[in-house]
Amino acid sequence: MNALPPSPRLHRRDVLRALGGAALCAVPAGWAQSPTSTRLLINEAVTADLSISMLAVRYRNWADYLLPSLKTRSVMIDPIIDIRRFVQQAVADEKPMVVFGKSVNQLSKLVRDHGYQPLVARSDPYRSAFIVPKDSTIRDLHQLGGRKLLMPDESSATAAVAKAELRHRGVRDPFISYTRFQDSVAAQVASGLAEAGVVNPTIARKWREAGGMVIGETQPVVNWSVLASPKAPPELVAKLSEMLLAMNSQPALLADIGVKQWQKADRKEYLALLEYTGE
Repeated sequence: MNALPPSPRLHRRDVLRALGGAALCAVPAGWAQSPTSTRLLINEAVTADLSISMLAVRYRNWADYLLPSLKTRSVMIDPIIDIRRFVQQAVADEKPMVVFGKSVNQLSKLVRDHGYQPLVARSDPYRSAFIVPKDSTIRDLHQLGGRKLLMPDESSATAAVAKAELRHRGVRDPFISYTRFQDSVAAQVASGLAEAGVVNPTIARKWREAGGMVIGETQPVVNWSVLASPKAPPELVAKLSEMLLAMNSQPALLADIGVKQWQKADRKEYLALLEYTGE
């Protein structure tokens, strides 16, 4: 779980003051759920540019919206950027009641291997994009063999589906290296430190707008998702699904968490993603 930054007492007090009524904050180590509080684990993955406290504030309205269906007094928001740490928390003995994640390959493993129950996913599919500078001689994915190719965090969905696409297309021996954040990929390709890069759809759009080239995309896969704990009873799963789908009539609430629209999640989509990536 993410450690609090320096001066944790002041930081925690400021966070709680900003959050107001509901008790929403980064969760201390060893915290367990109780009948009066529910834990919401957030996987911000490798696109986050905010502090943990700012992320907690970002999800406050959404947590307040879900509170009635959870039938607890408070929702504890636990935003995690590091993908490996997120997975550790999700599979720990004290599992969160609700997970919202962006690393969909890791979410798929939670569904397949740990009994998490899919609720909803973003209605638009996820695709990784392969980018090169506008003056690059690389025009096709097959030309990436033997080239310097930069990807974000090795545990990310962006990297996982990109490597799957290269295998499916028979691209041989690209020289793959990794950097933590999506923005860093674009910056290093632009500066010539890598001949090509792999980024998410948002960075790919910005790259095109700036004059860069996108030479290919991966197959579409299931996008950001909300999962319920393996221990969540059927009636809670049904209620949460209903409330999440009802958010489609509240675009401002969706915009807070970067989602355009929810659709009902299908377990088969998560299994199909893992078949594609070979994980």
